[in-house]
Amino acid sequence: MRNETVRPIVTKTARDQDTGRRPSLFYGSAREGMRDFLAHTLASPDDGVLLPAFIGLSPREGSGVLDPVLSVGAQAGFYNLNPDLTVDVDDLERRLSTDSYRVVVIIHYYGRTEPRLAAIRTLADATGALVVEDLAHGFFTALSGGTAGRHGHLNLFSLHKMFPFDDGGMVQYATTDLLRGQAQTRPELAQRILDYDWATIARARRENFLVLSERLAALPECGRDFDFLWEHLGDDDVPQTLPVRILSDRRDAIYAGMNADGYGMVSLYHTLIEQVRGRFEVLEELSRHIINFPVHQDVRVADVDGMLESFRRHLAMGDQS
Repeated sequence: MRNETVRPIVTKTARDQDTGRRPSLFYGSAREGMRDFLAHTLASPDDGVLLPAFIGLSPREGSGVLDPVLSVGAQAGFYNLNPDLTVDVDDLERRLSTDSYRVVVIIHYYGRTEPRLAAIRTLADATGALVVEDLAHGFFTALSGGTAGRHGHLNLFSLHKMFPFDDGGMVQYATTDLLRGQAQTRPELAQRILDYDWATIARARRENFLVLSERLAALPECGRDFDFLWEHLGDDDVPQTLPVRILSDRRDAIYAGMNADGYGMVSLYHTLIEQVRGRFEVLEELSRHIINFPVHQDVRVADVDGMLESFRRHLAMGDQS
């Protein structure tokens, strides 16, 4: 008898290096990673990038969403959003069908999963556009088992918005097909994020959101002086912050007063980029009223009483003027 080597039907351990692989590259920021992707993906300046119209501008940092597009010389287009910052799919479809876009960006604002991801991907596929899921606010949302981060050709993450880092960005590709020479600049960040218990951080953020939203909803000022952009947390969502709308023109004063009291409030996005001003009035109005409560993993339930007292005091100052 010949001693033949039998090729196994089922191997003892996994051998296929592509099954389940989602290559990740690490950078100093998400915008750096986005620029690297665009520079190796857009064939010409005629390849446009379609962006949501709710994009902020910071005097110190510019625009993390728009700047990478402009830096590679690409044309930027903008589609409308609903008042709760979900995608206006009808407007997105119109823009995709009338203009030439190589890339369409979907932002999961404040860590909330965009609910129409499947429909958006279908529209993009029909026109040959690549979908970028901007999860700058949703690292843990994308890793919770839900739909966020599952429909894009790539995902963008801002690590410093989720972890206690000074900087850091990550680009995760759905397949290796779009890797055409991109080069990460901060590979050591892969080790740093593995040093943290992601489930513990995600649980703390969800619990802080739920406690704070319940306490805010019980305030007599709720519905009169402020309301929620979205009050209820999806089962798979891990929030970046808790956004509320101030129903007067006192948002900036409340922001300044609470920060002076020691409570790290933010306003995302207090100023929209020039390219969308005057074109999307509902979103521009919204940008003047949103204020965001911190719910990150360092927040303790014991901090909530003082934060709410500060919030109520600065809300009431408008009634005294």
